[in-house]
Amino acid sequence: MTVTRTTHNTHSSTPAPRRLRTGIAALALAISPLAMAADVSIGVVANGLIVDSVYTAADLAEKQGLDVKVVEFTDWVIPNTAVINGDVDINYFQHEVFLENEEKTRNFDLVPLAYGMEGLIGVYSLKINSFDELKPGSQIAVADDPVNQGRGLKLLEQAGLITLPDGIGIKASIHDIIENPRNLKFVEVPGPQTPRSLEDVAAAVSYPHYIKGSGVMDPADALLFERDNTHKFALRFVVHPDNVDNQQIRQFIRIYQDSPEVKQSLLEAFGNETLYKHAWEDFPPLEVKL
Repeated sequence: MTVTRTTHNTHSSTPAPRRLRTGIAALALAISPLAMAADVSIGVVANGLIVDSVYTAADLAEKQGLDVKVVEFTDWVIPNTAVINGDVDINYFQHEVFLENEEKTRNFDLVPLAYGMEGLIGVYSLKINSFDELKPGSQIAVADDPVNQGRGLKLLEQAGLITLPDGIGIKASIHDIIENPRNLKFVEVPGPQTPRSLEDVAAAVSYPHYIKGSGVMDPADALLFERDNTHKFALRFVVHPDNVDNQQIRQFIRIYQDSPEVKQSLLEAFGNETLYKHAWEDFPPLEVKL
């Protein structure tokens, strides 16, 4: 078996990863026939080194006679569309809040079948060592999608930089800010590209695995980390309702959750075990409350 790394690039300028294992190109939803012919095809987002943990699980699955193909996307919408259309069997890239927003705004019908890893979010900078050094009018990079932008703004509010309306939570956007005493300017960029902005902005809200994958700085050196114990930001393995009882999909998820090799891959992706969690360890396998 060969694991297929197929990259779909619709509107993102992110180049195809240099870790490409099989030189197969595809456009939009023209999924590789190799992925369609596999026992299990899984869609992921080319979001740094976390993807390697999926490839590790796919390699381990081969030893159990399970043919798994991995399809990479650079878009945060198409992986769900691909599951809906049956182009891939399962995807692994989104947390609960993102999925709920997608289901509401795009009328998707998807099932979060099991938990995966859970990463933190932090405020990073190459130019300041504390928020006290942040000058009036400084630029801050935040994710351009509504869910991760809201999550990032809540962290900036926690840092005392802005004030958001009471009760708005992670639904906040930059247009909802009601107090901004330092007149900070917010630059919206795709989440995976936030580390690239650090050369140009005073600070950026980003995920440690993006920072680690970019090599711009130590992912543990954030000015501030968000701490959340609800697991609502843990990644989910998501399937079409017709695939909830698919035993091959369940076999692959168990391989991912049970394998020391996968845990080692995640450790390498983050570089520090304090920056993420194995969310599935707090729940019975394959039992996510809907």
